[in-house]
Amino acid sequence: MASLFAAAVSAQAPAPPPVDPALPEQLKTLKDMVADPKMLLDFQAIGLMQKLAQGADQKNPKDRERIAKAIGDVFKTGKLRGADKDILYREAGEALAKLGADGGKELQKALTDARFKDALPLQAQLLLALGRTQDERQVDWLLETAVRSPHDEIRAAAGEALGSFTSLDVKVRRDVVKGLLREWGSLHSLATQRDNNDPNAPLDMGPQNARRTLKAVEGKWNDTVKKMTGLSHSTFEDWQRWLNKNPNWTPAGSGK
Repeated sequence: MASLFAAAVSAQAPAPPPVDPALPEQLKTLKDMVADPKMLLDFQAIGLMQKLAQGADQKNPKDRERIAKAIGDVFKTGKLRGADKDILYREAGEALAKLGADGGKELQKALTDARFKDALPLQAQLLLALGRTQDERQVDWLLETAVRSPHDEIRAAAGEALGSFTSLDVKVRRDVVKGLLREWGSLHSLATQRDNNDPNAPLDMGPQNARRTLKAVEGKWNDTVKKMTGLSHSTFEDWQRWLNKNPNWTPAGSGK
């Protein structure tokens, strides 16, 4: 009986698409283009990456993994492109965003690569691409980046990226919302402190820095909390009151 049931389930599962025999040569071509020492083939490489990422969900899983790995290698291959030529990396990120968890894995590697530690605008775009992969393995890392990064631009982008994960289990969503609101509250508390105008007092930049950070992140984080909860509060005080009254909340309209 059990074997008959297993056979029936197997019969219902569609067979994966066949492996693409042309793929290895395409991936080699991509690598060669990116390795060009004069960086003259970047736009051809971009076109090839876009083609490879098309219809990702209709590809054989092994092919999808190989494509993600090859596009991820773009960040490590050849000369480092500066800000004036980083369209290659930006488009690699956009391609990886279409490759689900395979793309998420490669984007997270690029985001933690020391080659790009000072490329903040590029990192911000890659964080948004990482969110679009909806790779749930990246949620904890994105939350940690949002609340701990020393760069306001990165904190804002990581918080915004979390807004793509609206299908998370409610318990995980609660953790994300709680983490963002806890840090938002810390920033709010510091930002609303009065500046010390005593010229003889030690210089305290904490409140000023908190206000700068809040200006960068508040709108993005608020949008993410709205998406996670299905509610429409807009100030930290409103969110705090709501969370205090509803610690075990469920998303509005979910029926759960």
